[in-house]
Amino acid sequence: MSAPTAAELGRVPMFAGLAAADLDELARRFVVHLYPQGATLANAGDRLDFFNVILSGRIEWFWRDDADRLLKRSTEGPGGHFADATLGGEAILMSIVALEDLRVASIPTIELKALLLRHPQVAVGLLMDVVTRLRRLLEATRSFTMEDVYARVVKVLLASAVEKDGKRVAELTHAEIGHRVGATREMVGRLLRDLARGGYVKSERGKITILRKPPQRW
Repeated sequence: MSAPTAAELGRVPMFAGLAAADLDELARRFVVHLYPQGATLANAGDRLDFFNVILSGRIEWFWRDDADRLLKRSTEGPGGHFADATLGGEAILMSIVALEDLRVASIPTIELKALLLRHPQVAVGLLMDVVTRLRRLLEATRSFTMEDVYARVVKVLLASAVEKDGKRVAELTHAEIGHRVGATREMVGRLLRDLARGGYVKSERGKITILRKPPQRW
């Protein structure tokens, strides 16, 4: 195992304000771990003793409901981090999988806490990032509690669509949409068939073309 370079840590937002000498000293406290695509980094309920910074690759947070359906929530890429929600010694609430080959710099939680006391600007950076994550979580929770399944499906389609040959196309399967909106694949399929009959979308395997903007309510 090796240590990250000071330059790599300097590209992480929460460490960006540190002087070069501080980054050099900090890099020696981290250890780099490599994970292949598809590796499970943590399972819900695990207690993690390390704070992890993503140097390259992406992870995805997910959990399974009581019916063992996989519910995917959010992704994190280079410069992001995970296990901040376990800094008090609590168990992690969601599982984590590597979406791509992953390179992670890890530091023991106890050493991270000492680092935050020595470098208040790092503590502020971590705090602001946690606040941003909390706002995203609250927005997602509001969406789930105040919008019906149809509204959430439409929101995912519009947010995921990209321009291709003059058309807006979302490359998502019914199962992937269901994971994002908290619905079954069958329910998503029924909604998309209704939208297709109304002339709003054209649905093919793994690809949904938006022909015109769907109505806010169905």
